Amino acid sequence: MHCIKMLQDMEMNRSKNPSSPLDMTLLDLVEKYREATEIFNRYNEKAGECILCHSLFEPLKTVIEKYGLDEKTLLAELASLDTKP
Repeated sequence: MHCIKMLQDMEMNRSKNPSSPLDMTLLDLVEKYREATEIFNRYNEKAGECILCHSLFEPLKTVIEKYGLDEKTLLAELASLDTKP
């Protein structure tokens, strides 16, 4: 039952069409920008675990808080993906 509830919540959050990358789940970000996987993988050592394995369905702002990541740096890295041809 827990998995079903989690998937329903995830779908509801995705349908809101977040306006900020901070509100997007990691799944939404890697779906939109494949290269985001490489960015998140670079932070695995600092996080002490695979971020995508453990937080794929969480919003970016939650992941930043959870792992103590630098918001400004991470957002700049993700923003650079938006400008790639």
